[in-house]
Amino acid sequence: MKFYQRISTKLAYSFLLVALIPTIIIAIYALQIFVDMSREQKLSIQKAKIESLKRDIETFLSSTQNDIIFLSQSPSLKNYVELHNTDNSLALKLARQSLEQEFLAFSRSRGIYYQVRYLDKSGQEIVRVDADGSKVQPVAQIQLQNKAHRYYFMEALQLFDKEIFVSPLELNQERGQIERPFKPVIRYAMPVFSKGKRMGIVITNVDANKFLQPIEDALLVDKKGYYLAHPDVNKRWGNSHNLNSSYTLIRDYPNLAQTLLAKESGNISTDEVMLTFQRVLIPGQGHWTLIIEQSIGTILDNVGIFHITLLSILLIAVFFALIIFYFISKNIIPPIENLTSIVERVGTGDRKIRLKVKRADEFGRLETEFNTMLEVIHVSEKTLHKAKEDAEIANVAKSRFLANMSHELRTPLNAIIGYGEMLQEEIADLGEIELSNDIEKIHLAGKFLLSTINDILDISKIEAGKMELYTETFFVTNMVNDVVHTIQPLFNKNKHTLETYSEDLGEMHADLTKVRQVLLNLLSNASKFNEQKTTISINILREIADGKDWIIFRISDNGIGMNVEQKTQLSQIFNASEISPITEYNRSLGLTIIHHFIQMMGGSIHLESELNKGSTFTVRLPAKVDSVQDHLPKPSHLDVAVLEEGGVVLVIDDEEEIRNVLQKYLSKLGYQVEVADSGEEGLRLARKLLPDVITLDVMMPKMDGWEVLSHLKADPELANIPVIILSVIEDKTMGYSLGATDYLSKPVTREQLSNVLQKYHFSHSEFARLVMVIDDEPVNRDMLSRMLRKAGFRVCKVEDGRVALNNIQKTHPDLILLDLQMPEMDGYEFVAKLPHVYDSIPIIVLTAKDVTAEDRLRLNNDNVAAIFQKGSYSRQELLIQVNQLLSSELSVEK
Repeated sequence: MKFYQRISTKLAYSFLLVALIPTIIIAIYALQIFVDMSREQKLSIQKAKIESLKRDIETFLSSTQNDIIFLSQSPSLKNYVELHNTDNSLALKLARQSLEQEFLAFSRSRGIYYQVRYLDKSGQEIVRVDADGSKVQPVAQIQLQNKAHRYYFMEALQLFDKEIFVSPLELNQERGQIERPFKPVIRYAMPVFSKGKRMGIVITNVDANKFLQPIEDALLVDKKGYYLAHPDVNKRWGNSHNLNSSYTLIRDYPNLAQTLLAKESGNISTDEVMLTFQRVLIPGQGHWTLIIEQSIGTILDNVGIFHITLLSILLIAVFFALIIFYFISKNIIPPIENLTSIVERVGTGDRKIRLKVKRADEFGRLETEFNTMLEVIHVSEKTLHKAKEDAEIANVAKSRFLANMSHELRTPLNAIIGYGEMLQEEIADLGEIELSNDIEKIHLAGKFLLSTINDILDISKIEAGKMELYTETFFVTNMVNDVVHTIQPLFNKNKHTLETYSEDLGEMHADLTKVRQVLLNLLSNASKFNEQKTTISINILREIADGKDWIIFRISDNGIGMNVEQKTQLSQIFNASEISPITEYNRSLGLTIIHHFIQMMGGSIHLESELNKGSTFTVRLPAKVDSVQDHLPKPSHLDVAVLEEGGVVLVIDDEEEIRNVLQKYLSKLGYQVEVADSGEEGLRLARKLLPDVITLDVMMPKMDGWEVLSHLKADPELANIPVIILSVIEDKTMGYSLGATDYLSKPVTREQLSNVLQKYHFSHSEFARLVMVIDDEPVNRDMLSRMLRKAGFRVCKVEDGRVALNNIQKTHPDLILLDLQMPEMDGYEFVAKLPHVYDSIPIIVLTAKDVTAEDRLRLNNDNVAAIFQKGSYSRQELLIQVNQLLSSELSVEK
């Protein structure tokens, strides 16, 4: 044995892995958590700080805007303006002094303005109050300047009443020169009106340092990227109106500046720095952007210490793992290696070897028991070999018995049920009500016996692992309506009301038969165990859960319910092999079967019940059930042209009673029936009659149904005839793979036959002209078919052009109504291919699309006789065109 294969090596590896892997995982996780928490903490601090700065700036600027509004509405200012155009110079002088005192008091109380001024409409300063630190004083009249040439005066004077001018943040200038030290200002101005005339402006120079200095280590940039505030004083005032500095956000962060200026807020991290930014709205100027920088290095300062701590923990874990391994391996490995050696010798055929028991612990007991086991192995081998032979014989006998019982019981039951149904109708027609009731009891007893046999056979299939799924796509609402229609007679008999709650549930892909059996069983139980005349409900809904589409069926009753013990028994996988002790509530057989069906389809069933208050069964099934049989060929209803009403049906069955029952069934449904008692006779009649539909039994002497079906599909003249298999053998996989169209299990009711054969009906009047309707919309097909049948025509309905071409030689239509827009083969392709398949047939095109000149060129074919726009023609116009075409065709034939 190689070194790495020894148990001691594996044990050592295991202990090391047990120690190292969790420690490493925890270390990595802890490190990531530590870094993330540090980052989140820093981000949280930066976010709180930047929000506080933004709030302070916006509050400050909002207050300055309110101040200019307050000054523009000053009574002293209004008084001065009103006296300005008068000759009373003394009053005007006093008004100016009053205004000057008001501006002076305002500037002292606020402490945030370099200047507060009133300029008349010529730009001349009338009143001006300057502030320099704590010193606030008015400017003498002789020092007042004319600002008519300044941009802020010209723009503010042009504003309408109550409009506010806001200047960019810039450095203050006096007499065309930037003041030293720098004084960053924002100017607010409003026009002053008197009797609708502009009299001048009120303007304030806001000391921007009042809100810039608290920013400290943050960055403030305008919307062009110039720094308005920066920890480095040399980078400030890059505005092009001032110092024209080349330091900009774009220069410092060329890859990030665009994002920082474009977005309102956020966080950006690089390998070196983490930036938090937020936009500040500036009334009248758009916005600025506040940015806080944080070096990544400050976040990772403590990671090194953290690494050392984790490494120390890892080394300690490895040390203790090795110590534990040493002590355990010393006591475990030697006896295991000894036992392994003995087992290898026993495997080679040495049954006489024995272990030497030297220990009193668990290994000693294991060695003793191993020796005892070796003593009985020889005897056990012979016993097991004999038991295996007996089991195989019993399994073969069981399979043979079930096959024989299935045929022997279902065949006479088919006759009992069929004759019972027919006798009941005939006796009812004679007015013998009492006899009709007796026959009905016989009929119902036969159906009950058949149901019991089917349940037993289903249980046998489940036990043998031979139960299979046959999935298909169907509309849930239609299936539920079918179930309700089937179960309604039982509810009427028990005087119960059935209520259905559902929405438009769409399609489901599952085993239709098994889903119906589940619902029928649960509804039947609900009615059976509900003694009162109450309401039983079935609620169906569709939901998405765990990323999967589910259909949920909930059946509720108000019957006897179940106690805790009964619910526990029912939840134990519905074990059908045991007789339920609840004799009055024995649902076990049916529930065992449907529980298995639900499990096969990937679903679940849940019970809620309370004694004397009723039960609720909830069934959850996937909306799309996967099946291993999905790859097998299924009966394709699209490949069959649906021919309305009647036709010839050939029945092939070796049982005379079944032939008689089917002949009576089908004759009453309006079919012409021919019968054959063997496969050979059936093939002969099929070639002679060319029937519209063939029903075929499987279990027949000499030539069985599978061989007959193979011969039918191999014959080109018979291959397209629909074949419906009627058999006690449930082997749909074989039937569909050989080309069967439908598969029904005996015994078959007239209703089942009628539902299947409706797909292949002909008209009773075989001399009526046949019109083929080709349209992929069911509503349009049914509407046209109804209209044509009322006019005395036979109708053949087809869903697309490909199916029409495949069936046209068999059906021989006299006229075709054709839709243009169809999914698989559209009308254009059909018109082009029709002459290669069959002689000339008149075609009337019915289309919902606007027919263009190009479309008419594509339809330029001798067969196309007319084109009708859907919705724009009347019934009478279409029928006139159909009659004219068929009349002209008939005259040509004559």
